Amino acid sequence: MDKLDDRLRKILNHAMVEEVFHQLVRQKTDIVKDSIKIAKGCDGIGHVEFQNNIATHSKIICEKGLNGKYTFAPFKETEAPKPPHATIDKARIAGKAIDKPDKFIRTLSISTIQDTIFQKLLSDCISEHAENVFQKNIDLHSWGYRKDKDSKMAVRKIRFYIDQGYYYVLDGDIQKFFDEIEHKFLLNKMQSFFGAENVLIQKFLYRFIKVDRILVGEFSGYKKQGKTTKRTIGIPQGGVLSGLLANVFLYDFDLYVVNTLMPKYDFKYFRYADDFVLLFKEKDNIENVHKLLEDFLRREKLVLHPIGEKTTQLDLSPTGKQRLDFLGFGISPKHLRVKGDNFKKFRNKIVTVLQGIETDATEDVYFSNACFEINKKIVGLEDLIDSNDGVCKECEKLIKKRSWIGYFMMVDDVRQLREIDTMIRTEIYKEFRRRSRRHLKKKELFTKTKGNLKSVESLYYQYKKQIQKYSSKGYCDCKFFYDNKSRKIIREPLPDKKL
Repeated sequence: MDKLDDRLRKILNHAMVEEVFHQLVRQKTDIVKDSIKIAKGCDGIGHVEFQNNIATHSKIICEKGLNGKYTFAPFKETEAPKPPHATIDKARIAGKAIDKPDKFIRTLSISTIQDTIFQKLLSDCISEHAENVFQKNIDLHSWGYRKDKDSKMAVRKIRFYIDQGYYYVLDGDIQKFFDEIEHKFLLNKMQSFFGAENVLIQKFLYRFIKVDRILVGEFSGYKKQGKTTKRTIGIPQGGVLSGLLANVFLYDFDLYVVNTLMPKYDFKYFRYADDFVLLFKEKDNIENVHKLLEDFLRREKLVLHPIGEKTTQLDLSPTGKQRLDFLGFGISPKHLRVKGDNFKKFRNKIVTVLQGIETDATEDVYFSNACFEINKKIVGLEDLIDSNDGVCKECEKLIKKRSWIGYFMMVDDVRQLREIDTMIRTEIYKEFRRRSRRHLKKKELFTKTKGNLKSVESLYYQYKKQIQKYSSKGYCDCKFFYDNKSRKIIREPLPDKKL
C-alpha cells in the first residue's frame, strides 16, 4: 500500500493551500450576481477576511497538519429542503401534514473555510488510493462521489439492462444512513482500507468524524448560543470527505452484494450513496435477497427500509406499467422521464422567480426579467455564450451543457417536455393576473416576451443536434465570465476578483 502519510506531507504547503482556496472561490462564484457564496462556519470568518489573513491560516494548516495537531472547529448544522420543496418552511409544512416533520428536510454541516481547505487536501491525498480500490473491485456498481462517475452514467446502464429484460426491481433505501453510521465500524473500516500504518491519515479522519456540532437553533449571528454537542454517531454531510467515507463504509456491503449475492441470484446492482437498485429477470428471489441485505446491514447497525416503505419492489415489464424513480429520472421500458418530484421542484423554482420580480416593475421590465430568469433556470448561462451552433469560437469544441436541460438531455418522453413548457406559461399567466388583475393570452405573451422565452422542447431538439454533430471533437474547457451591463458571457479567463 502507498504511504499516504508521505503524500499528505508533500501537499501540506502554502502554495497548495492558496490553490485550494482559489478553487473554492471559483466554485462558489455566482457570475450572474457577481457574488461569492461561501458559507461562514462557526468562527464567522468569510472569504474576504480569510483572503486577507491567508498566510496565518496557511501556517496553521501546514504546521499543525505536519505535526498531527490539526483539529476541526465545530461544524455548524443547517437545514435544507428535499425535492420537490423549494424552501425549509414548505418542507416543514409538508412533513407536519403527514406527521413526519423531518421527512422532507436534510441536515447539512458547514465547516470553517480553514477546515474546508484541510478537508480538501486530505481528500486529495486519499482519493486516488480509494479510487484504485473501487475500480478494481466494484467499478460497475458504485456511482456516487467518484471521479469520472456520475448519476447519468448510472441511469444509462440501468436503462440498458431494463431493455435486456431485467424488469423486476428492488429499489433500496438505508434509513438515515449518514446520521446512523456507527463510528466503531467506520474506524475499523478506515484502518483496513487506508492502512493502520498511515497514522496521520487515520488521526485526521478520526477527528473529522468525531467533530463537534452546533445544532440548528443553537447558533445565531456566528456566535455560539450555549454548548456544542459531541458527535457520537453519524458523519457530517456536505463536506468533501463525507461522500468518500460513505463509499468506504459501504465497500464491504458492495463486495457482499457483488461477490456473494449476484452470482447466486442473477441480478444487476447499482449504488449511488445510500440508495441502491437491484435489477432481476425473475421476481421470485427479490424478497429473499432483501432479507439477506437487511441482515447484513443490521450487523452493521443500519436499517434497510422494509419493502413497501422507502424500499420498493417494482414491476417494469410491459404488463407491470410501473416506473423506477432514481437520481432525478423516471425510468421505464417505454420512457425515460424527469422524476415527478424534480418536475415539481422545477415548477417551484419558476414560481419563486416570478414572485421575486419587483412589484412596481413596468410590464416591459417584468417580461424582460421573467424571460431572463426563467431562461437561466432552464439553460443556466451556457445559452448566453456567443457561440457558433453551441461550439466555442476559440477552441472549436462543443460547450458543455451543465444546466437543468443539460442534465435531463437523456429523457425521451417529449410529451413531458411540452408539459413543462405549458407549466411555465401557466405560471406566468397566474402571476401576471395576480399583479395586474387581467388575463394574458398566449399570443399576447409571445408579443410581450418578444419571442425571448425559451422552449424546453425546442432546446431539447437543438441540443441533441449539436451533441450528435460536434461531441466527437470533445468539450470546451475555456473560462468565461459574466458582464452585468450587456448580460452576456465573455470568453476570457475569469478575472482576479478583489475579494
